[in-house]
Amino acid sequence: MVSGQRLREARKRANLTQQELASIIGVKAAEISQYESNKRTPRWPVFNKLLDTLKISADEVLGREITVHDDEDYEIKLAKEDLQILSNIKANPKLYKTLLANPERTVQVISNNLKKVLPEIND
Repeated sequence: MVSGQRLREARKRANLTQQELASIIGVKAAEISQYESNKRTPRWPVFNKLLDTLKISADEVLGREITVHDDEDYEIKLAKEDLQILSNIKANPKLYKTLLANPERTVQVISNNLKKVLPEIND
């Protein structure tokens, strides 16, 4: 999913207003606003124009910023937020061991009990 926050940050780094960016890529300023607030996802041609104009990569906008390699030459790209979640899980040895032993079941148990623990969470 395209990150509106990352688009907004890139636009600001380029010193462009929403109106200026919209004029450059040929859309209305309201569309830029919707992209940045994650209310709308740009179609492929517009997405490419955004990347070119803002001089950013698709990986950056999609949040795939960190490449992780394992011993078998497997590669995965993670967003910084994902890496932060994984680091926090690993910092909790009990949770980490439980997830390693049975990840599917543990995630299901957590999901089923999330509302009880954090009532502010919406489904």
